[in-house]
Amino acid sequence: MAQQTPCTVLIVDDEPSVVIALAELLRRQGYTVATASNGALALAYLHAQPYDVILCDLFMPEIDGPTFYTMLQRDCPSLCPRVIFLTGDTIGATSAAFLQQCGQPWLYKPFGTSEVLRAITQVLHAADGPCTA
Repeated sequence: MAQQTPCTVLIVDDEPSVVIALAELLRRQGYTVATASNGALALAYLHAQPYDVILCDLFMPEIDGPTFYTMLQRDCPSLCPRVIFLTGDTIGATSAAFLQQCGQPWLYKPFGTSEVLRAITQVLHAADGPCTA
């Protein structure tokens, strides 16, 4: 019987404290983690390898979350169901409309450990990911 590979998670966020905390949490849970400080770098990573889950901030320099998602829809549509958005925005009208339209789960910063792990589990089950944590 083939052994399943660990889940890979790409964290896309320009806040170092969020990235460090999330990466540490997920590594302790058995995930393989990569980080990108903006959407442009994340897209470069995604061209090099696929990820099981993408945690993406809405507001970042260069390429923000909504633009990143639009580019993902165009270039790698099979990865769109694997995105979880992160936001510290008080959910303004533009953000709320985007999150409703894309239909992906999102977490409001600051979020708890159980919230992020539950969202990852939800995305993996919906995408039927062949990995383990």
